[in-house]
Amino acid sequence: MAEQALGLVETLGFVGAVEAGDAALKAARVELKGYELATGGLVTVEIVGGVGAVQAAVEAGATAASQVGQLVSKHVIPRPHEELSKILKKQDKVTKPPAEAPETHDDLKRMTVPQLRKLARSTKGIGATGRQISDMRKSDLLERIRTARQKG
Repeated sequence: MAEQALGLVETLGFVGAVEAGDAALKAARVELKGYELATGGLVTVEIVGGVGAVQAAVEAGATAASQVGQLVSKHVIPRPHEELSKILKKQDKVTKPPAEAPETHDDLKRMTVPQLRKLARSTKGIGATGRQISDMRKSDLLERIRTARQKG
């Protein structure tokens, strides 16, 4: 991180974070390092680049985020110390953290119908369209998910 800056834009909600990242990348020659999801809907966008570019990008990102969501804070750290990289997650690319899949049938039974529908839509081999999944009852969803997992 030598001779670079780290810019942070923290928003309440993912849409504001996406807008902040988009505006920041369009405003200056910077790189999107990644993002951090925290509890309560807090999302922090991490931007790196030259000091002046990061300052301009953070300002643009913060302005854009406040227009579509709720800006919590913004900050630029010029020339951060090398050791700071230890507390920042290393990400090769921006990815959504994987959701933990329920392991047992009892875990599935404890899930709500909307949660089961979401899981069914992301389960390969479920054998149903999105509309069909929307119309399924809990018992049908449990059976389809169990069957798809056994096959696959």
